[in-house]
Amino acid sequence: MFPSKATLYLVLIAAGLIVVSSSENNQAANPQVDPSQVILRSIQTADGPQLEIRIGHLVCKTKQLTYQRKGGLEHTVQPVGGKVQIKSDRQSISSQHVEYALSWLTGER
Repeated sequence: MFPSKATLYLVLIAAGLIVVSSSENNQAANPQVDPSQVILRSIQTADGPQLEIRIGHLVCKTKQLTYQRKGGLEHTVQPVGGKVQIKSDRQSISSQHVEYALSWLTGER
């Protein structure tokens, strides 16, 4: 038989492992998402490549997105070759993953 101290330590270690394990699972199921961030990425669906737009817990999928900041150029965002492509009259940018602060995207300060 185990001495009482050894049994107590085993119970404490087991309880600690259970608590840590359950908190990790909870974080994986409910990740903390910054609602002020807009995340754009290219995904492949049954209908073909789509642009996935995440704002907080809101997720939208579309083939193309157009946005324009106050008094600025119009930008077209679309999935091209597994990347997100952002085009305007002046430039074209491609990236795997794009993040914007919502305040920057809308032109608010």
